[in-house]
Amino acid sequence: MTLDKMVFVLWADRFDETLAALFVAELRKAGLRVKLVSLAGQPSSGAYGLTLMPDLTLEQALPLAQQASCVVIPCGAAGLKRLKNDPRVQEFLVQTHNAGAAFIVHQSGAADLEQCAWPFASRPEPVVYSDGEDAMDAVRRVVG
Repeated sequence: MTLDKMVFVLWADRFDETLAALFVAELRKAGLRVKLVSLAGQPSSGAYGLTLMPDLTLEQALPLAQQASCVVIPCGAAGLKRLKNDPRVQEFLVQTHNAGAAFIVHQSGAADLEQCAWPFASRPEPVVYSDGEDAMDAVRRVVG
C-alpha cells in the first residue's frame, strides 16, 4: 500500500463501536493511514453507548475517496439498510470502489449487499467478518 492510500472506517449511530475501535487501532498499529469517518457530522453513540470521536466528516472524506485502499463498515444488516438511503454514502462508496478499495463488512449484512445495490456487492467480493477473532482475521487480510 502506498503512502497516499487510506483506510476509511465509516461511523454512525448504533454501529458497533467495539469493532470500529478494533479496526482503527489494529490498522493504525500496522502503520496504515486510517480515518474514522462520521456519517452524521458529529460524534455518534454506538450500539453499546460508547461515543467515538471521528477524524473526518463524510463531506471531508468525499474529496479523499480516490485515495481509498479499504473501507470498513462496522455494522450489521440494519445499519447497511439505513446507509443505502443516503446519497452521500452511495457517492462515497462508488468513488472508493472505483479507486479499487477493498470493502470489509459484517456477515449479518453481507447477504443484503446485492439487495441494497451496493457498488461493492460482487466484484471484488468484500471481506466478510463476524465478531471477535474473525474480525482480527479480516484485519490481517487487509494488512497482508
